[in-house]
Amino acid sequence: MKISFLITLAGLVAGLGAPTIAQQKVSTPSESAPEGTRTRTLEDYDTQILPDRHVIFRLLAPQANDVKVRMGVTSSVNEPQGTTTTQMTKDANGFWTVTLGPFEPSFYEYQFSLDGCTIADPGNGMPKPQRHVNTSLLLIPGTPPDFLDTQNGAHGTMRDETYYSTALGRNRQVLVYTPPTYDNSRFPLPVLYLYHGAFDTRYSWVTEGRLPQILDNLLAEGKAVPMIVVVPDAHALAVETTPMTSTDFWANFSAYWGKNERAADEELFHDIIPFIQTHYNISNKPRERAIAGLSMGGLQAIATGIGHLGYFSCIGAFSPVPLSVLGNNFNNALNEPSKINESLRLFEIVTGDNDVMTGPATKQLESQLRALNIQHVYTVMPGTHSMFVWRPALSNFLQRIFKH
Repeated sequence: MKISFLITLAGLVAGLGAPTIAQQKVSTPSESAPEGTRTRTLEDYDTQILPDRHVIFRLLAPQANDVKVRMGVTSSVNEPQGTTTTQMTKDANGFWTVTLGPFEPSFYEYQFSLDGCTIADPGNGMPKPQRHVNTSLLLIPGTPPDFLDTQNGAHGTMRDETYYSTALGRNRQVLVYTPPTYDNSRFPLPVLYLYHGAFDTRYSWVTEGRLPQILDNLLAEGKAVPMIVVVPDAHALAVETTPMTSTDFWANFSAYWGKNERAADEELFHDIIPFIQTHYNISNKPRERAIAGLSMGGLQAIATGIGHLGYFSCIGAFSPVPLSVLGNNFNNALNEPSKINESLRLFEIVTGDNDVMTGPATKQLESQLRALNIQHVYTVMPGTHSMFVWRPALSNFLQRIFKH
């Protein structure tokens, strides 16, 4: 299988002519034979997934002195645990290469270190959706296909909508998933509002989180009910303007989490929900509304879900950042457990067993909920603060909501 890519190769390799655009291509076992037994093709100049699940990482950098590839094997690339960093070797044409693997079927992050500068792979057309792009994504498909893969059958539709945010005073975008049966259905559908994490974009859940593939596959297997999923831009406020006054990560951003949550909450009810109600056939019943999110989005899901009791029936918080930034209003809401228990059919908290970023805070939250007799589900999964936890967490959550 070949990664989608777009790269200029003009004048780089003798005998290749002067092509400037390489087209998407799929490798076959015969095409991955030793180079001496076949004609070289453009795919030999970009990162390539081999049929045996090894990966040839390639980067054109003729002037570089040192190039490494950093791979998140069981975590994201920005975590110290679960990653590997491997030295690459330069050939006579200026290409740095190394072959790693085999890798288990999954969706991975990787990046290059180019003389100490971290960059995404310019030969890979699937960058990680980030506000500051320096990471690429790599899908190793399963055999047979697993829950992350695009499988044969009916597929839902992702729509990228633009609306005017009165709360923020500017145009904004929101992604909307509709199931395969949507256009032929006359009945209103349940709706899930799904928030991404800090420093990512609204495409995080769609591209790296594999939302369309996960939900398509669950619907095909009858494990989830048809629903609409709304993915807002979780950054109502720009995180880049946050003052960096401390070497402690949480100290720098604790003020931002709370301010952003309040702005996102206002925008959700003033602008996003009215837009979705106007343009999509969604149910007006609380039992058919849910909210969920990861990391910063997990904080927003809990704060909004608890702050608007009676509007949502389900809350999913995957590795939420510490809730201490929400202040007294939220703590007061927690002190009325009977109202929470009456309003929510499902309140699920998920964390990774090796999450050093939010794991302790999530465990503390669970203890607080238990002490207050607030009904909830606490799930600990193998993994870190990464999509290796959040993708299966989303899959499990989708299977539990809106079933009556």
